[in-house]
Amino acid sequence: MSPLSYLYQWASLAALLIATGVALWRGGWPERLAGAAMILAWFATGFLYNSHQRFGPQTAVFLVDVVLMLVLLFIAMRSNRWWPMWACGFHGLSLILMLATLVDPKIPNRASLIAGGGVFSYLTMAALFCGALPGRRLAPNASPPDAAPPDAAPPLT
Repeated sequence: MSPLSYLYQWASLAALLIATGVALWRGGWPERLAGAAMILAWFATGFLYNSHQRFGPQTAVFLVDVVLMLVLLFIAMRSNRWWPMWACGFHGLSLILMLATLVDPKIPNRASLIAGGGVFSYLTMAALFCGALPGRRLAPNASPPDAAPPDAAPPLT
């Protein structure tokens, strides 16, 4: 099954491309890393999702989302931005829905991953979009917006 078989998949891809496009265009390293990770996770999920498995956990999809969560956590810990914390929170809620299928395998995959997980996925993309939107393109010799002045304390102390 192709990752673009249904209308909701096309809508998800459009939202992803808008959010990551803004992140790659206007963002700094945190937005660009998150955008690239989200694109890779979206396509990996589409190819690893087992459409014949109606109930129970989708282990491969869960692992992809765990890796995306680790990337978002890395960004949240290393950058001085606020949006990665929101993205981690929304994506964490999506992971909790997946864990619910481990606890109760009778939960249909479509209900947990598409209905609930889709909402949190859009909110994660919105966090990236809102975080990248105020970014500015730098002149060739300008310092990045993350660079702290030489006498300043690290951003997370």
